[in-house]
Amino acid sequence: MSELEAEKLLKHYRLKATTGREALVRALLEADKPLSHKELMNRLSNLQYDPASIYRSLDTFVEAGLVHRVEDENRTWLFALCTCSGENHCHPHFFCRSCGKCECLKDYHVPEIPGLRENYLVEGKRFYLKGICSGCISGNK
Repeated sequence: MSELEAEKLLKHYRLKATTGREALVRALLEADKPLSHKELMNRLSNLQYDPASIYRSLDTFVEAGLVHRVEDENRTWLFALCTCSGENHCHPHFFCRSCGKCECLKDYHVPEIPGLRENYLVEGKRFYLKGICSGCISGNK
């Protein structure tokens, strides 16, 4: 993804486009899985983008709906660009118990719960599957 495309995406979400934010968006887009803060820091190590700024940018992205976050089994937040059009966690995630990889299952949707009492206000949804990924099954981690 080019700097111009990252800038357009940030502007679409009405976010200030800075060099660091554009690099962060590109890192998330180029990833084949949700990434932790530490993984993002490693991918952005060539920039002078401090850890606190990355956290603040990620929080801003989540609040704007550009990024969603999912908590892994170690209580670490993982971040990915959101494809849910503003819905929180519209798709499930798969966690591999062998290699630890988390994958967004974008072709599937988190189901609605029929008959949920009227006095509940659902503010978010989380749905994940756990098992062994195809790479670990085939030995190609």
